Amino acid sequence: MRNALLALLVLAALWFAGFLKYVHSIPDEEPVDLRTTDGIVVLTGGPSRLNQAVALLAAGHSGRLLISGVDARTNDPALMHTLGLDRDTDAELFACCIDVGREAQDTVGNAREIAAWANGHGFRSLRVVTADFHLPRSLLEIRRYAPDLVLVPHPVFSDTVRPARWWRSFATARLLVSEYSKLIVVWLKANVLDRIIGAPQP
Repeated sequence: MRNALLALLVLAALWFAGFLKYVHSIPDEEPVDLRTTDGIVVLTGGPSRLNQAVALLAAGHSGRLLISGVDARTNDPALMHTLGLDRDTDAELFACCIDVGREAQDTVGNAREIAAWANGHGFRSLRVVTADFHLPRSLLEIRRYAPDLVLVPHPVFSDTVRPARWWRSFATARLLVSEYSKLIVVWLKANVLDRIIGAPQP
């Protein structure tokens, strides 16, 4: 009984140490790498992510953007409205340079969609736009499906979710605990399962 309790305490300590390392690794509004990449991808989840991705495209940081995980019920005019694009003046930008992925329903689906898109265009580098706390899992998941891609992280910061002060908000702590637990699962898949059965295909 004592051995089992000791083992649980050790596991809990390791989990908490890993959690602190994860929280510490989340960018804290430091300067973002703005090098040019072949493509930009944004994982849906909030309007600020989408707006930043479109702004990066318009500023010339890449020539093409994929919006991954768009609800299948959202048509192009509605999406343009969400992006803050005018249907008349911005129609050419939307038609030429923005691709819409409607298959993904979670981060695994995002990774598959992104890898297939990059492969289809022959891209070697991507800027990945998503929430700061979501970046570690997103990058790891994408690398499972596209290990040769150069991924440039582009964190999107929130006024309500502040990882550096996670202990001050129960909602933030719960969100980060959930995200870290999912990150552990992806790490196990990438470092254990994929080595046994092989890397997944997009």
